[in-house]
Amino acid sequence: MSLKMYSAWDTHWENDYVSMETAILFYPPFGRLHGHPYLPAKIKHQIVRLSETIRGREARMRRERDQTRELIAEIAHQMRTPLANMESYTELLVYQLSPTSAAQPGGSLEGVPTAQSGGSLERVPAAQPGGSLAIESCILALQASEEKLRFLTESFIKMARLQNHLIQIRKNLESLNATAVSAAGMVRKTAEEKKIDIKLEAEEEILAYHDPNWLGEAVYNLLDNSVKYSPEHTVIIIQIQKNEMYAQIKISDAGIGIQENEEAKIFQRFYRGANVGRQPGFGLGLYLVREIVLLHGGFVKAQRREKGLSISIFLPV
Repeated sequence: MSLKMYSAWDTHWENDYVSMETAILFYPPFGRLHGHPYLPAKIKHQIVRLSETIRGREARMRRERDQTRELIAEIAHQMRTPLANMESYTELLVYQLSPTSAAQPGGSLEGVPTAQSGGSLERVPAAQPGGSLAIESCILALQASEEKLRFLTESFIKMARLQNHLIQIRKNLESLNATAVSAAGMVRKTAEEKKIDIKLEAEEEILAYHDPNWLGEAVYNLLDNSVKYSPEHTVIIIQIQKNEMYAQIKISDAGIGIQENEEAKIFQRFYRGANVGRQPGFGLGLYLVREIVLLHGGFVKAQRREKGLSISIFLPV
């Protein structure tokens, strides 16, 4: 093979690295350039491994690019509704406060939807003369939309920090009981409104290496879901136990549960179970739980119950 032919062949390799393995197999004259009838088997093996590594990296880059596109589209979709609500109700509020609208009895918001509740739009009665009820409805709708945007923003920030490994987990030997009690206190008000009892079952104080702040965030997300998807006058049980390998925090409720084969899916980003119906949510809570627990070196497991759902956090001891 001439030097010119070798140069052209080498350029072809740069354009299509997959052909390197084929070239070694079917073009043995290349090896004679180095004084050997064929390239050594070790070099051939290394080139094959290099080509596989490059293919794997390109596939991973494509997946990450697609995930980024999906994330941007989902952010835009999730934020579009509260932003549109804020714009509409701001305009209506301005109209209600104008001198011309105040003179019209009955107001102008009869049948106008208020803030979203459970994915549906509730309607309010006609405003009283002077528009006071209409103004109050606008303010409540704006507050609901603002809370939704704040929740979305905070969740996306946490998710981005987790994915880019910007969160530092500071693990110390701490009480899991105290972490669970602190998280339960954050949902106590919502639970009391639905007459839901939260009970802690632990025979003793369980110690495990964890970051109380971040693990508390994970436990809070689980409890928040349990309260949200459980009917009134039910009980949520937090069980804490420990064996030779793992410390476990198990949260069980009597809520809507999940369908068969959804045990792993519910921890995916933006996934929402088939049973959630019109309940508000964004499919981020359980995803954040899984990522936080993984950073602790543990894992999470969901288990369907006859009525409700159990989710366990396992941490190495």
